[in-house]
Amino acid sequence: MGEEKIEELKGKVYEAYIQRTIKSREMFERACMSLAGGVCGNLRYLQPYPLYMTRGRGSKMWDVDGNEYIDCFLNNGPLLLGHCHPEVMEEIRQESERGLLIYNSDLGVRCAESLKEVIPCAERVRFANSGTEAVMFAVRIARAFTGKNKIIKFYGHYHGQDDPFLIGTSTINDEASSLGVPKANLGNTILLRYGRVEEVTRKLNEDADIAGIILDPQMSMGGIFPAGTEYLGELRRLTKERGIPLIFDEVITGFRLALGGAQEYFGVTPDLACYSKSVAAGAKFAAVVGSKEIMDCLVPGSPFTQRGDRRVAFQSGTYNDGVEGIAGAIAAIKTYKRLRQKGEYEKLHEKAERLAKDIEGAFKIRKIGCHVNYLGSSLKMFITDLEPSFEAYSKLDHTVRFLFFLSLVSQGILLSWPSVGSVFLSFVHTDRDMERIIEGVNMSLEKYKFEEVL
Repeated sequence: MGEEKIEELKGKVYEAYIQRTIKSREMFERACMSLAGGVCGNLRYLQPYPLYMTRGRGSKMWDVDGNEYIDCFLNNGPLLLGHCHPEVMEEIRQESERGLLIYNSDLGVRCAESLKEVIPCAERVRFANSGTEAVMFAVRIARAFTGKNKIIKFYGHYHGQDDPFLIGTSTINDEASSLGVPKANLGNTILLRYGRVEEVTRKLNEDADIAGIILDPQMSMGGIFPAGTEYLGELRRLTKERGIPLIFDEVITGFRLALGGAQEYFGVTPDLACYSKSVAAGAKFAAVVGSKEIMDCLVPGSPFTQRGDRRVAFQSGTYNDGVEGIAGAIAAIKTYKRLRQKGEYEKLHEKAERLAKDIEGAFKIRKIGCHVNYLGSSLKMFITDLEPSFEAYSKLDHTVRFLFFLSLVSQGILLSWPSVGSVFLSFVHTDRDMERIIEGVNMSLEKYKFEEVL
C-alpha cells in the first residue's frame, strides 16, 4: 500500500463522514469531559470520532444527527431479533412491574427450564451478567471439579475480559492483549493452535495439571475459522478419557448458530457452556450451563461436600436475579423456537451466504482481493488476495478495511463497527436491506477507487 494514497483515501472518507455526523462530533467533545475516551468501552471508539445513537428498531438505528442506518453490527451480535423486538420488549415490561430484582424468583426457575430444554449439555444452570462472568465461573467450576489449575485456550479465541484469557485473542502472540495484566495472571493459561489434535494430545500427555479446555467453536475473534465436527469430536473423546471438562464458549454462537448453539450445529456436546449476547436478545443476561455431575460442585450438600470438604466452588452475583434479563431470555427463547419450527434459521444462513458472495463479487469485479468468512449468520471480511487461514489473516493491516466500513457509514449502512470488523445478520433483516447493502458496497468502491490504493 502506498502511504500517500492511503492518506488521500482517508481524507476523502473522513470528510464525507464528518459532513454527515456534525452532532456526533459535538457529542464526542461533550462526552470526553465525562466518559473516558468519550465512550463506555474501548470497542465503541473509532477515528475520527464515534457515532452516537439515539434509538434502534428492527434492522435500523438512528444517530443524533437523525441519520438512519441498516445495522449489521447489532452491538457486536446480541440483537439476533433486531432492535426492540415486540415480544421481548412486552415480556420485559410486564415482568418488570413485579420489581427489577426479585431474590430467587419463580421467573428464574422458568428461564432455567427453558435453557435446559434447548441446550444439549444443560442439565443444570446458573445465571450471570456477562460473557466474561460466564467464562470466569465455568473455568472455576472446571478447576473445582478436577482439583487442577491450568486451562487450555486457543489462539484466535476471545473469552472475555478476565486477565487469564486476555492473551492470544486475535493473533499468534504470547503477550497480554491489554496493559494492566500481570504475567503471573497468565501462568495457568496454555495457548495452542486451533484445529491441531496432536498439539492437544501432546500437552495432555506432558502436563497432569490441566483442568479444562475452552474454545469458541467458530473462532469468532480470529476471523471465523471454525473447526469441523471431526476435530471437536476428537477433543470430546480426549477430554472424556482424561476426565477433563470441555467448555464451549457459546457467547456468540449460542442461539445464533442454531437454537441449541454450536453443540447442536456440530453435534458435539461439551461438559460446560457459556452464554450471553443473543440468549436474551439484547437484555443484560448470561448463563453457565453444564452436566449435573460437574455443576454439583457449586451445590452445598453435594457429593463434593459429603467427603468431608465443606467448601464448594463459589458463584453468585447481586444482579443474577435481574428481572429484565431473565424475562428477555424467556421471551427470546420462545421466539427462537418458533423461528426454528418455521425454517427461519436456514433462511437466515442462506441470506448470510448470499451477502458474503455478493460482497466478494463486488470486489472481484474491480480486481480487489476479498474474502468473506462466514458461519451461520456471522461474517468477517478481509481485503486480501491471500488464501484464507488464521495464521495469514492475523498479520493483515486492516487500515483499508476500516476505511471501507467507514465509507459505508456515509451511505447509511453500518455493515460493521469500522474498528471491529465483525458483521452479523438478524432475523429481521429484509431482502431490501441486503440489496441496499450491496448497492452501498458498489457505490463506495466506485466513488473512492479502493483498487488504486491496493
